[in-house]
Order: sequence, then structure tokens, then C-alpha cells
Amino acid sequence: MKRWMIVLLFGLSGVVFARDVYFGAEPVTIRVPYGKESVFRFPGEVRTITGAERYEIRPTDSEQPSYSLLGISPRFSQGTHQVAFILTDGTIINTRLLSVASGGGNTSDLVYDFKPKDALIENNIASKAVSDIELMRILIRGSEPEGFQVKNVDNLVRPGFKGVETRLIRVYQGDELTGYIFEVTSNSSKPLSINVQNLMLGDPDQAILSNAEPQVIGPKERALLRIVAKPKSRYNKLILPIEVVEKR
Repeated sequence: MKRWMIVLLFGLSGVVFARDVYFGAEPVTIRVPYGKESVFRFPGEVRTITGAERYEIRPTDSEQPSYSLLGISPRFSQGTHQVAFILTDGTIINTRLLSVASGGGNTSDLVYDFKPKDALIENNIASKAVSDIELMRILIRGSEPEGFQVKNVDNLVRPGFKGVETRLIRVYQGDELTGYIFEVTSNSSKPLSINVQNLMLGDPDQAILSNAEPQVIGPKERALLRIVAKPKSRYNKLILPIEVVEKR
């Protein structure tokens, strides 16, 4: 099996992720970070907004304003509010906006494309298989994709190296792929390097993609290890190569 190692530098200045939001009768929950502007892109122009007193909402382009592309900024750092966007054709999009501090939780998604659930069904998006690279992007972003059961856990794993403590903290279970997020904590007095190229998940190896951030950790420091694997893989069969970084 051919394994690929990818190092994706998300969160850098100028990098923004867009997320599709499929709306129906029930409100859709969206995190909007305080101190930042989230962009909502609608399938038509917005005519009326209700329940938005605690948010500053305006067209993103002040010179050529389009009410189908709106910037949303919370006036307060915490709170959950029901906000309804009514389009010119009468479509009602009910949202539950969750204001969060910009430094807490996952706030990497700042652009949201609103699409009707009918489009999801018609285009058969729900049954479309997520590729291994797409799932790795999802693990890095921390979002929850369609077709995957996402669980937050806290399971100790013994990968065969005494200098670290490894815990499984999140699992993405799908029909074709499984994603794992581990937290690796160094108990060594020396810097340690995580060799993702040679890690194994099971025998035979079930890992497809691996990513560690950062790859070198000092004493008491932590790294997130993300693995995309085959669906029948077992997280407790992890063999994680760790090397001591010697000073030269």
C-alpha cells in the first residue's frame, strides 16, 4: 500500500475555508467568532432579517452592495440567538448563531454557502464518498462532514514509546474511511520528533494519511496526530515511531 504524508498549513494569514450549509425547516447552528467577520452567501438576495439585534450585519461590498453576500459580526463574545433570513422569493432560512471568542473552539470556517436541502438530495451529495485528502482537511479544520459519525472520546493508547502519553480524542466513522485525532504529550526531558511516515495502525497497516502538528515537541508539550485510515481499522493498534532529537 502506498502511503502519502501531507503537511497542510491551515490557519495562516489569508487562508479561509468555505463550508456548505444545507438549510430546511429546522434551524442550522453556526459558530460566529467575536472580533471577526463571518460571510454568509445566500442563494438569493435577503429582504428581511429578524432576531439580529445582537449582530452587526451588512453587505461585504459597500461600493456595490449585494444582499446575497452579508458579513456577520457578533456584538458580544458569548450567546446563542435565533436569527431568520428571509429572501426576496419568500424563502426563510432559520439559523441558530453561536457567538464564541475568536480564540476558542473551531473558528476556521468563516465563509458559509447556504444551499437548500433539496439540492443536497437532487445532487446526491449525501452519498458522495469523501476522499482521503478531503477527510484529512476535515480533521485539521475540526468540522463535521455529512455521512460521518463524529465522537469526542478520551481513550489512552499505548503506541510503544515510553516517552509520550497518547490519547485518542476524536473519531470520524464513515462507511469508506475512518478518521482519528490523537493528542500526544511528551514526558521526556528532551525534544521528541514524531515520525508520521513510519507509523502503523494495525497489522497489516490500515493507515492511509498521517499528519502531526507540530512534528517536534519539547518536554510537557503536546501535538495533534491525525490519521485517515480504512473503515475497519482499530485505534488501539497504533505503532507511533518517536525519536529523540539530539543537539548537535
